[in-house]
Amino acid sequence: MTTKKAAKGKRAKPAAAERQPFSAHLKRSAVFVAKLAFLLLLLLTFYLIYLDSKISKKFSGQKWQVPAQIYARSLELVPGKVLTQPQLIAQLDALQYQRNPALSAPGQYSVSRNHVSIYRRAFTYIDGYEAAQLFSVEFNRSGINRIMQRQQQDAVNFARLEPQLIEHLVAAQQEDRELVRLEQVPELFKDTLLLVEDREFYHHHGVSPLSVLRALWVNITAGRTVQGGSTLTQQLAKNMYLSSDRTLWRKANEALIALVLDYRFNKDQILEAYINEVFVGQNYANAVHGFGLGSRFYFGKPLSELQPAEYALMIGLLKGPSYFDPRRNPQRAQQRRDVVLRLMFEQHLLNRQQYEQAVQQPVAVVPRGQYLNSGYAAYLDAVKKELRQLSISPEYRDQGIKVFTYLDTQAQRAAEQALQMQLAPLDPDLQAAMVVVNYQQAEIIAMVGSKDGVQGGFNRAVDARRQIGSIIKPVIYLEALAQRGRYTLGSRLEDNPIRLRSNDQDWQPQNFDKQYRGNVSLIDALANSLNIPTVRLGLQLGLPAVSDGLRKLGLNRKVKLHPAALLGAIELSPLEVSQLYQTLANNGRHQQITTLYAVTDSNGHVLHMRDHQLTQRYNDAEIYLLQYALMQAAKTGTAKVLNRQFPGVTLAGKTGTSSDYRDSWFSGFDQETLTTIWLGRDDNKTIGLTGATGALGVFSRYHSLQPPDPLVRAMPEQVSLQAFSVNSGYAQAQNCLNILLLPAISVEMPVMTQCTEE
Repeated sequence: MTTKKAAKGKRAKPAAAERQPFSAHLKRSAVFVAKLAFLLLLLLTFYLIYLDSKISKKFSGQKWQVPAQIYARSLELVPGKVLTQPQLIAQLDALQYQRNPALSAPGQYSVSRNHVSIYRRAFTYIDGYEAAQLFSVEFNRSGINRIMQRQQQDAVNFARLEPQLIEHLVAAQQEDRELVRLEQVPELFKDTLLLVEDREFYHHHGVSPLSVLRALWVNITAGRTVQGGSTLTQQLAKNMYLSSDRTLWRKANEALIALVLDYRFNKDQILEAYINEVFVGQNYANAVHGFGLGSRFYFGKPLSELQPAEYALMIGLLKGPSYFDPRRNPQRAQQRRDVVLRLMFEQHLLNRQQYEQAVQQPVAVVPRGQYLNSGYAAYLDAVKKELRQLSISPEYRDQGIKVFTYLDTQAQRAAEQALQMQLAPLDPDLQAAMVVVNYQQAEIIAMVGSKDGVQGGFNRAVDARRQIGSIIKPVIYLEALAQRGRYTLGSRLEDNPIRLRSNDQDWQPQNFDKQYRGNVSLIDALANSLNIPTVRLGLQLGLPAVSDGLRKLGLNRKVKLHPAALLGAIELSPLEVSQLYQTLANNGRHQQITTLYAVTDSNGHVLHMRDHQLTQRYNDAEIYLLQYALMQAAKTGTAKVLNRQFPGVTLAGKTGTSSDYRDSWFSGFDQETLTTIWLGRDDNKTIGLTGATGALGVFSRYHSLQPPDPLVRAMPEQVSLQAFSVNSGYAQAQNCLNILLLPAISVEMPVMTQCTEE
């Protein structure tokens, strides 16, 4: 027995030994799991620290590259301004103001007989912020009669509309956006957004497990993905920091980033970022981000002016901006909009009357090409060229700078229409360019770079250099008149055949009519654009004098001159011609013409202001004589059609035709505006038009749409009327026969008391 018990005892010991390794194994496993968990926790901690650093830096700093916003000029309203009631209404419509007799909010206007009442939007102008303002404009037959502030019923001397936003310079990532602050977003819009996208936004910590479970259950029940569980914060995390890949790793990252965002930033900051980040549509190659730009993209007006039906449409399409695109799929978009409106009604964001009114409204969006009043291709091209020359710090360039230009949208439309109307019946291959300048201020107010003015491409107004023909003649005659005591308007110039050597070839210039007049007065030679007297005059002055004249009038590059250049065988662009004539029209005062007024940062701080440098290149007396001759050209000379079309209105200008009728030019001015037109073909073939039969017609069309302001020039003190002999060109007494009575610089003329020629 003892032996058996002993045997049993010996057998019990191996069982305990067997149990001991298992418990040790379990212990080792537990330690391993704990270490692994600690390591994973450590890695997760380091990863969260990394995410926190990366996310916080971007979210706290410049989150986006924001396009520059380019504005046209602000329409300024003053009593006495020549402006019609329909013109003011057209400008309000272009600014997407809504006609509403109640005038209940900014962005509205009303019309009654000879009044237009306007509730102008708030805007940060170059000279500071102006709150929304309610005023009334009263018209009479000549223009604005008076302006009244509606609140105080006081007459005021000045009011203005906010400038028209005409372009965004889109950032390199091809994302277009317009930032809005949370306080600018209507409460109803915010409530609707959270109702549709994230009802628990202010109650979760970036991730909502209940929403995930609820979405999972709905999707399992439906057998397909019909609902997402992502919070608004997760959507923001995905849009700002992640790709759109559908992977578990991306979803895990999305959740972690959402947790970091919620921990580091308050809910309002996250909501504002979402409002500016969310993708709302595609404008050709550019993605449209944020509700600020989305409001303009779909409705052509600021977010603050949308109505409930428009809120619902834009928020509803977040589910699929392409699928619910209201321009391509209006019926689908309306169904989605109505679902959102129903939610708004059920959650008491709308009462029954508001809901029924909203549901009955059609889906109305602006055409894709009008959301930024697009067009103005040539003008914008010139703006961009000037912007590239400015020294604006890169830290501002991508933060939504505001670029204020001199573009007058009314003048621009008139220029485009004038070209289209004039060119429609002509050669289909005929091209055109046009530059309109307020020459007193050297402001480019309109520009067309092709006969299809709204299209982009080659900007002929800036980049096309073509032979200018007789457009050069005023430069030569001004240099002659500036040589005191040598030439006057009455001086006789020889009009007989001449043969010259030019460019190693024999050159025999002729007048347009192939006739010779023996000799003519200087004023008649210019007014009637006679070639031979001009060549003879230019040779007497010398080509260096002509080159100096071009420089003084504003040509900033050297051109090679030869005798044929005296008749315009040099190539300039319409912009360069406009610069020359700006100085001629502005009484000899040169100023660089420009499209840019100022550039500010997004808060209105000025980064660039145009430098108004004026230099007197010719004195008043010399310029007055030349302008007198150019007025004569518009009365009785090559541009005399203007005298018939605008009777009683004094204008001045010069036609130009290049050799073989390849180019047709006209540059003319009234009291304020200089207009230069070029017509020709890109292949430089003949067009069969002179300056008078081509470009001059466009000028006339333009001023039939934009009535000219009669040119008035006071005679300088140094100038007086003087009698000149029609035979010799010498001064005579005013009671003599065969004389021309012309202005002359008094100090250079002898006092004549008798007739020396009978």
